[in-house]
Amino acid sequence: MTRKFFDREKELKILNEIWDSDRFEFMIIYGRRRVGKTDLIKKFCKNKKSIYYLCSKRKMQYNLKKFSEKVCDFIGIPPVVFGSFQEAFDALLKNNRKIVIAIDEFSYLIKRDSGILSDFQEIVDEKLKDKNVKLILCGSSIGMMESRVLGSGSPLYGRSTRQLRLRPFTIEDTMKWFPHINIEETVRIYSVTGGVAKYLEFFSGKNVAEEIKNRFFDPSSFLFSDALYLLSEELRDYSTYMQILEAISLGHTKINEIGNYSFVQPKDVFFYLKNLSSLGIVKRIVPVLSPRKAKRGIYTIDDNYFNFWFRFVSPFQAEIESFDEEIAMKNFKRNFNTYLGGIFEKLCFGFLKSLNLINYTKIGRWWHKDREIDIVALNEQKKEILFAECKWKEEVNAERVFKELKEKAGYVQWNDGRRKEHYAIFARSFRNKDVDGIKLFDLKDLENLEIKM
Repeated sequence: MTRKFFDREKELKILNEIWDSDRFEFMIIYGRRRVGKTDLIKKFCKNKKSIYYLCSKRKMQYNLKKFSEKVCDFIGIPPVVFGSFQEAFDALLKNNRKIVIAIDEFSYLIKRDSGILSDFQEIVDEKLKDKNVKLILCGSSIGMMESRVLGSGSPLYGRSTRQLRLRPFTIEDTMKWFPHINIEETVRIYSVTGGVAKYLEFFSGKNVAEEIKNRFFDPSSFLFSDALYLLSEELRDYSTYMQILEAISLGHTKINEIGNYSFVQPKDVFFYLKNLSSLGIVKRIVPVLSPRKAKRGIYTIDDNYFNFWFRFVSPFQAEIESFDEEIAMKNFKRNFNTYLGGIFEKLCFGFLKSLNLINYTKIGRWWHKDREIDIVALNEQKKEILFAECKWKEEVNAERVFKELKEKAGYVQWNDGRRKEHYAIFARSFRNKDVDGIKLFDLKDLENLEIKM
């Protein structure tokens, strides 16, 4: 495993702009676990007057004691335990100097005592607003940070000067992480890591198939156990959530299907899905031309790590834990390419944005009954529409796919007879790329593309 700090130039630029300002700045950073928030903050704090504290899941008194130790060490006084966080900040601010105060995993404090939000409201309003201090509060519980810290009902609402949701690296970033391998192998790594920095560190790219086997189908490995750890950290009764995620990963994407597979009443499924959505794990999608609240919506796992884990590891968890991974590996070898087809389809949305084939105002999947089109993009002002298919296959017969795509496009009811139509196919490779009336893109075309996700 190779440990390194990679990229994050845009995020560091934002943080350095905060440092360069001559007034109080209050930055909120949040994002899923393992994405690199702590490394980003520590990289920013390097060579600056700063105090960094990582909150513990223990009682509030314990966190106040440990924070007090940090403060005393920073200002050079004998150790004392302050009576409150307000008192600790008073001590920090006695010397009116430019500093960064970073509190990581702030959501742990909120879980222990929601009154901490009011305490920090007082700290921000009464103690910091006229100081050249840069306060950073960071958390991994996305739903909690968005609702309890950033939400309109929060005591801290409207007080942050900047906020940043740190997201996993894109496929383009992942290609830069592994500059020595081709795009096909990069897609394989991205399909199981989702560009999460911590997970990328477990890959070298030298033999991706073997690395996936060793990282996911070995009960002692980090990537085998982390899915269970993350769910148990965030959710009560996480066994039910596991059943629901396994259901979705295996293709049961409608409420009734999910409920039947998970042994959960359909009327109760939505509660679980809402929580999974707040964590950024699950996403609901509807056909591109349907209203957002349409009943035809389906659920997908939006996080590639969880998607892979529940598709290939979860159904065989007991066998893998008993070091009998043979059946799991057979399933992986048989179905991994099909799984990659879904990942490739998601990536093609980013490829399409970069190719500028259409200046679209709306984009998404389309389906009706037994017909489905991978990508439909609309320019509603110009009445232009693009239809695209994504094939994770070699030697694709573009003429046949084009014919089928045009036939399905005829069922898409939007500005019929008045629209301008465009067509595209993405594939690993084609038998023949000289086909009139359609744009064709293989992996070689996409490898050097500057991708906008």
